[in-house]
Amino acid sequence: MSNFFKNKVVIITGASSGIGLATARLLYQNGAKCVLAARRKGLLEKIAKELNGSLPIETDVTKKDSLENLVKETLKVFGRIDILINNAGILIYKPIEQCSEEELREVMEVNYFGAVGCVNAILPIMKKQGSGAIANVASIAGKLGFPSLGYYAASKFALVGYSQALRQEIKQYGIFVSAIYPGTVYTPMTEEIIEGAKKKGKNVLPISAEKVAEKILVAIEKKKSEVFVPRATHFLYFLHFFFPKFTEWLAWKFRASDPNDFKA
Repeated sequence: MSNFFKNKVVIITGASSGIGLATARLLYQNGAKCVLAARRKGLLEKIAKELNGSLPIETDVTKKDSLENLVKETLKVFGRIDILINNAGILIYKPIEQCSEEELREVMEVNYFGAVGCVNAILPIMKKQGSGAIANVASIAGKLGFPSLGYYAASKFALVGYSQALRQEIKQYGIFVSAIYPGTVYTPMTEEIIEGAKKKGKNVLPISAEKVAEKILVAIEKKKSEVFVPRATHFLYFLHFFFPKFTEWLAWKFRASDPNDFKA
């Protein structure tokens, strides 16, 4: 990695674990000034000790006043915001008919509206600076729907469409938007699902959060509009254009769970 990130002020949401934590660590190693945003204050403070000089800010991305505080505290300490990594998210994993309306609203509030709220909060700062980068961590489930991920996919599809439109609208201000599409990633959020699938003999091959973090940094530095990780997810997306029924059959056959797994 080059010196691109040296002294860059980077806000990472969902920084207390998984992809967010891995990305914060990698940015720190590359000389960035990290702003760690998440709801779990205790974990953030512990991570900030590890990443000496980082700024931990307890943040709820669904609350406007919390996001305003995130921006205010960041500017107070560092004076600018160079990069936003929209990573905060939650996972709803069960068949659509077994999900409640409350669960749908919650996943949309965090995964989609939370990301939009973060952009709205930092955009005036970046426009004033005349530069900036935004990386929205979506999912391959934001490109293709998968069984038991209907509500999660809906939130990520929304984020993908938003990212594509936003990229075109704000490039005139010197701000670039990247969208990241990870496949199955081994994180605290997915651990139970992945381990459960393995016990049932399912062939699950997750990638590490560190691998995704590497791709996020590459996307920002190289100004890549979209990044699929691993490459196999890009192939699957490409295949879907020509053989949609086949890819849906694959998704169903190699799903991590069966509908009956969710019955009481």
